[in-house]
Amino acid sequence: MQDRIMTAFIYAIGGIFLGILIAITWALYVNPTSSSVIIILNTTLLCAILGFLIPNQIERLFIWLWKLFSN
Repeated sequence: MQDRIMTAFIYAIGGIFLGILIAITWALYVNPTSSSVIIILNTTLLCAILGFLIPNQIERLFIWLWKLFSN
């Protein structure tokens, strides 16, 4: 249980950075009137929940994406 909580915490920190990047991109190219704070919070919560529920699948997804884009 503690491993899952630590994984969720780590993914939440990653979600903060991902949310900031998504919020900047969203504001510049999609819709500048959207709330950046809501985008960051939603991304952080989504990453934390997925990191708690299915931590091994997320790691496999990132490895698969890395292999896909590194070629």
